[in-house]
Amino acid sequence: MKKQILLLLALGLSTFAEKPNIILIYVDDMGYGDASCLNPKSKFKTPNIDRIAKEGMTFTDGHSSDTVCTPSRYSLLTGRYSWRTTLKRGVMGAEGTCLITNGRMTLASLLSDNGYTTAMVGKWHLGMDFPGTKGNRDWKQPVKDMPLDKGFDYFWGIPASMNYGVLAWFEGRHAKVPPTFFTSKKPSKIAIADYRIMP
Repeated sequence: MKKQILLLLALGLSTFAEKPNIILIYVDDMGYGDASCLNPKSKFKTPNIDRIAKEGMTFTDGHSSDTVCTPSRYSLLTGRYSWRTTLKRGVMGAEGTCLITNGRMTLASLLSDNGYTTAMVGKWHLGMDFPGTKGNRDWKQPVKDMPLDKGFDYFWGIPASMNYGVLAWFEGRHAKVPPTFFTSKKPSKIAIADYRIMP
């Protein structure tokens, strides 16, 4: 399968004088017809996505490997079935060993190996190695086993969904502000990170 992917990439890229920019938008809980470029009758207007689609290529025969974020992200980035990880069902919390093992080829590492500069912006939700021990983290230390270790040159995002523990925006290996945590299951007692630093 890897040979087929590489061959398709090579054939696709060989027609361009310069390497094309690649923007991959991966969204949780978005239906096929939610972007107005794919469905003129969509309840949502997506003019920026529509412009990108019009100026580039749109792939309309993609299929998600899973119904929830963590396993589908794993499959998208690695080209592997999600059940080949240690996570057999559900999604990860913010804290936990990254599901993408060290040395595993990813879409980002494949692109990097072929001269691309790669960036990941948004929710990672595949696990990160936070410094220190749970409940006693040293947020001045860099985070390991995260997007920068999986082929990405730049990362700006959150470790998991905002309802999964660590609430902070990271740039590279560092939290932009010290993370906050849920203090209770009641929404009125949730500590939230500083939203002024959000992109």
